[in-house]
Amino acid sequence: MILKKKRLWQLSFAMSLLLLFLACSKQDVIRPNIKNKLASLDSITQTQTEDFFLELDSLLQNSKDLTSLERAMLLFKKGEFLYINFKYQEAFNTHLKCYKLFVELNDIYNQGRSLITLSGASLHMGDVETSQIYALKALHLAKLIEDKRIEGKAYNQLFNLHYKLKDYSKALSYINVTDSLFSKGIDTASIISIKNNKASVYLQLKEYNKALNSYAEAMSLSQSKKSPKILASILNNIGFTYIEANKYENAEKFLRGAATLNNNIKAVNAAPYKGLGNLFLLRSKNDSAQVNYYKALDIYVANKNVKEEIEVRDKLVAISILTGDYAKALDNQIIRDSLQLNVSALEKDRLLNFANVNYEVKQKETEINHQKEINTRNQWLLISTILLFIFLAIATAFYVYNTKLRAANKASKLEQSLLRVQMNPHFIFNTLAAIQNITLEGNAIKSSNYIAKFSKLIRQNFDYVRKESISLDKEIAMISNYIETQQLRFNNVFSYTIEIDQLMDVSKIQVPPMLLQPFLENAIEYGLKEKKEDGKLLLQIEKKGDELLFVILDNGVGRSAKAKEEEVTEDLHATTIFKERLKMRKKGEEKSFILQDLFDKNNNPSGTKVFFKLKL
Repeated sequence: MILKKKRLWQLSFAMSLLLLFLACSKQDVIRPNIKNKLASLDSITQTQTEDFFLELDSLLQNSKDLTSLERAMLLFKKGEFLYINFKYQEAFNTHLKCYKLFVELNDIYNQGRSLITLSGASLHMGDVETSQIYALKALHLAKLIEDKRIEGKAYNQLFNLHYKLKDYSKALSYINVTDSLFSKGIDTASIISIKNNKASVYLQLKEYNKALNSYAEAMSLSQSKKSPKILASILNNIGFTYIEANKYENAEKFLRGAATLNNNIKAVNAAPYKGLGNLFLLRSKNDSAQVNYYKALDIYVANKNVKEEIEVRDKLVAISILTGDYAKALDNQIIRDSLQLNVSALEKDRLLNFANVNYEVKQKETEINHQKEINTRNQWLLISTILLFIFLAIATAFYVYNTKLRAANKASKLEQSLLRVQMNPHFIFNTLAAIQNITLEGNAIKSSNYIAKFSKLIRQNFDYVRKESISLDKEIAMISNYIETQQLRFNNVFSYTIEIDQLMDVSKIQVPPMLLQPFLENAIEYGLKEKKEDGKLLLQIEKKGDELLFVILDNGVGRSAKAKEEEVTEDLHATTIFKERLKMRKKGEEKSFILQDLFDKNNNPSGTKVFFKLKL
């Protein structure tokens, strides 16, 4: 009986070991049927993209018995597919999942491959810091396993990063290392891409001959590979290089060659048309430039490439003004500004969403670590002490976090309020109406100048409102632009003067952005616009010790009873925003603020004075 029990126990132990072995081995293999499916998916990647995605998704959702390695490889395929189709956020999320699986499997080679794509997706989404972290991780792993291909891709990713940052000397050093690692390989497509990247750096450094030599090498490789799509891209790049080198006839030949080749292979690519538009505009062939720009614009609109659409519409505005078609210029400018506003809003939403996701991930990690820490404690007294300590830490962190969150919310609301005060619809519509009147009068140069000033003013407001400080010269430039726009609205019924202490270096002094505009607007709206002639607006800026003194004077009709009523609802709101901004600097500057009505000898209103100080 005892012998039977012993044998039964031995058999059970052996069966357990076998099951454990099978369970473990299941995690690190790819079965033949999955290998065949992966191979078949590779064959339809370029030609049947929709079928590829559906079949891959079906495998991931319906195959519950996938091993960890199989699931990781399928996710890798999906991530690469999303990446090459410009779906960077989805590609990032998918590669993050497969990277975690590769880490669990200790598969360093595929970890490196996933890190390369994670870096590329992060860079496309504008997160340079995360992109660099992933690229350096990939480089470390590549050197660890001595894989030259992944090492080259990591260096290439670092090239892309520094190229985007316009650090061209560093970018050139990285692409040279990449070139040396790939030069003896058989991956022609990658070598062509490297040659193109190298040429793009030389182009930025204005070393045109070196750029053309690199493009020539890439073109030779693409011809041997018999890839017309890549060849068309290289022809286009050579055309742009010749434009930069001011060799317009050569540029036209290559750009037309790229456009023709794209048509022959039925590839939709706007770049050659954009290049031809730039070329003809430089040669003052406005009609030809406009035709090619519209061809490029149709493609960018169809592909929802907003950034390129904005750039092309800027060119079309300029051409329309040059050819006297001011209505079309205004239409394109309005569409362009609307697109820019949408881009800014989307970027803000993306950053907020990214911050929220990071916070949730970190919060979950903190909770998991906290739970593991508690589980390791064996004595109740020690557990009680740790729990008390953690409670106090969380309470403190929660208090600090809430304080920062309230400050951030306050700053955000202040930013929004400031933007509403700076660019109210009444001002925008009246300015556009004034520009339209000038356009109808047939004054092309004046109309063009004011369109440029107004567009620049809008861009300045949206650019500066998010910054804590800007240089004083930028603030003065923006204020001058704003006042001149107001002069247009009110037919130059007033003049203005800006007096600046000559001993100041305005480019090195930092001030909060857009402090002055609300008071200048009050001076114009409530004082100067009612004067029929000889209106004067004076802005004085003086440096005394470690303080900047600001004085705004106008000789307007003074603030009427109606204006003072409006001030309660609007202008005092602007003053409140101004004081709140100064309070946030915590230097006591708000106490120096003075808003004073001026009167002449007969006690009649003769203008308004605003005074305040900023500490440097």
